[in-house]
Amino acid sequence: MTTSTTWMNDTWDPSRRAIRTRHIRYWLSVFGLAFADALSFLAADVLFRHGHSVPTLVMFLGNNSAHPSTPINVFALLGAIFVAVRYLSGDYSRRQLFWDGAKVTTIALLVTGLPDFIMLLLGNGVYTAWPVFLSWASLLVILPVLRQGARVLMTRAGIWQIPTALIGISPRSGEIWTALKSSLSLGFDVRWLVIEDENASPPESLSLLKPIHSTDPARIAAMVCGQGCKEAIIAAEDMQSAHLADVVQRLLEVNVPVAIIPAINRLPLANATTNYFFGSDILLMQVRSNVQRLPSRIAKRLFDVAVSAFLLILLAPVFMILGIAIKRAGPGPVTYSQTRIGRHGVPFACIKFRTMVIDAEAVLRGWARDNPVLHAEYLKTYKLRDDPRITPIGKWLRKTSLDELPQLWNVLRGDMSLVGPRPVVQKELEEHYGPATQLYIRARPGITGLWQVSGRSDTSYKRRVFLDEWYILNWSFWYDIVILIQTSWIVIARKGAF
Repeated sequence: MTTSTTWMNDTWDPSRRAIRTRHIRYWLSVFGLAFADALSFLAADVLFRHGHSVPTLVMFLGNNSAHPSTPINVFALLGAIFVAVRYLSGDYSRRQLFWDGAKVTTIALLVTGLPDFIMLLLGNGVYTAWPVFLSWASLLVILPVLRQGARVLMTRAGIWQIPTALIGISPRSGEIWTALKSSLSLGFDVRWLVIEDENASPPESLSLLKPIHSTDPARIAAMVCGQGCKEAIIAAEDMQSAHLADVVQRLLEVNVPVAIIPAINRLPLANATTNYFFGSDILLMQVRSNVQRLPSRIAKRLFDVAVSAFLLILLAPVFMILGIAIKRAGPGPVTYSQTRIGRHGVPFACIKFRTMVIDAEAVLRGWARDNPVLHAEYLKTYKLRDDPRITPIGKWLRKTSLDELPQLWNVLRGDMSLVGPRPVVQKELEEHYGPATQLYIRARPGITGLWQVSGRSDTSYKRRVFLDEWYILNWSFWYDIVILIQTSWIVIARKGAF
């Protein structure tokens, strides 16, 4: 009877029921991601390794070599080890942004695949190489895609998303909510806005959130917990107040985890490392710009040379076809060059396929006199959505971004990089970049960059400068890979180009 009564009390006690529900959701989400990883290995095995001579382990039954042997699938074994290690390291329970998670799994896959490649090399030609390479290469794509697919399915089943409260109002609250809402990988379903001012109303950008008015930390904790909140995100301007620390403590007392978004701007946070002093409330954050480190510059330059040389050879027929098409469309050279500002402020000739009429500069100067409205519109962003100087084939080249291909020669020469800030003219630096100019000239401009994958010509000039500054401060080799991947999609979708 006692056991039965205890079970009923546990079942009907709201707090215990909430904890039980949280645990169920947690284990279901862990299982969903682990299953997606296992399914990725199975898919890669079936697609590329099945029926081919690939490394296997052979287990001898007994000491007599005459006994039959059982081959063990090395790929399946490594897959099981991968899933086990990722679970033990907390990868399935950790909430990360998609590309940060993809970076971790990419490194983990490269390490996990080493035994397979070692066995391939030691096989003395017994094994077929291409199934081994393709199976692991495919995992770099299949695994993060299936993980994201698992998150989508778990979201629809009500498992993945965490009911979340946003605490505090700041000038960045709308931006923060938008960022959280667009990140499926984090899974924060922001529903409530805690306003610590009884008379304040939520800003228009947060009008869809349910407001909770209170200044008492204990009451805030009780109200958000009572409404089913499972996570709290604090985004207040004053992160040092004793009141804020009290709010965090009260939330943790009612078993509501807390995430904090500090009010920090224009720092290289992507490369920051943190330390805390044992027994003290002191957090040490160290920041640096990786793009200035010699090993980083060497790795980036070697990557640029290798890829640009390969693409120039591979795309030689495309260059020839486009050159003929431009020539047939009208008189004038196939390419044109414009002086842009490079690393250390050194000017260079930026090469493109010609997309404008041959007297485009003269036409632009004429606008200042004959069409000041159009000229003023051009000076806002140095681009026009319907620029009358662009030729018909030039519109197609710009829409597909093929006009940028000759810049591969600039990359090979060292004037540019595959990924970097936008190549700009001296006038743009003087009028728009201000103090950021010194930061800009530390890096080589890129064929593509953060601007190109963040709206391109649909963004304001102020936003472009911010994106260039952010890229230089937060550069990493992984971010270059991410930008190149995103550029491929942007070019295919033809977003923001004109």
